[in-house]
Amino acid sequence: MPIRAQPPLEPLSLALIGLGRAGAARERAIEALPGARLCARVGRVPEAGQATLASVLGDGATDAVVICTPNALHASAVRRCLEAGKHVAVEYPLALTPEEGRALFELARERDRVLHVEHIELLSRSQQLLRERVRALGPLRGGRLRFRGTARGWIADEALAGPPAVRALARLHRLTDLFGEARVSEARVERPGDGQRLEALLAFASGGSVTLLEEWAPGLERGTDWEIECEGGRLETPPPAPPGGLFQEDTERFLDRITHAAPPYVSEARILHVLQLAAGITAAASRGG
Repeated sequence: MPIRAQPPLEPLSLALIGLGRAGAARERAIEALPGARLCARVGRVPEAGQATLASVLGDGATDAVVICTPNALHASAVRRCLEAGKHVAVEYPLALTPEEGRALFELARERDRVLHVEHIELLSRSQQLLRERVRALGPLRGGRLRFRGTARGWIADEALAGPPAVRALARLHRLTDLFGEARVSEARVERPGDGQRLEALLAFASGGSVTLLEEWAPGLERGTDWEIECEGGRLETPPPAPPGGLFQEDTERFLDRITHAAPPYVSEARILHVLQLAAGITAAASRGG
């Protein structure tokens, strides 16, 4: 059944699940948009004055739920919200496996609800510049994409963050956005000291390959380096873009999907393909490459 556009007679009532850094950014985004109002806040650890997920799902006045909890908790919360008849926006990853993600998309269709997965890195000015550069440089030959990030809080706990390949989803999405579908040729994960290091070789269906390097360690300065050769020249790291605005844009796109049946900016097929890539990296790493 197709999703029916909802007439924007009044602001949509959104409940926020997860009150960490992403939740705070999402709360600011909701407050900045005239088409939405924040009706409830639900923390992972219940506190006085906060709603609960059960109370939110039982409230017929709540139109949609935005999920900002740790990665491993996303799928179960998405399922509960869809089953309760709520539209859902969720920070990536939708789920830890492609099979679970596919089942959630099918459930959203059955319930005629919007299931929106955030990928704000694809909305960034730096990604726009990379797309423009790839169009000018032509087909991929090969190269390397390296990411560094600090490992602290729940992101350092694999039980909450998921395997290293799941934490690489943002870079996998950026690569497939630029070069199309890929397959995993080999991968390995190392755990030096308190950190983690992921290395995966991706072969793209359109030709060429890229080595993805992901390093996580306490106190490691965050950064992304592009060193990729195309037929017409070298794709290098774009200049840093000013922060802010991306969560608001993503939230506005979610509202447009509910009220105007707008298409998603990342397709279901691409989301599932990237989850499949992450699963392939995890499997290859467990085999030792």
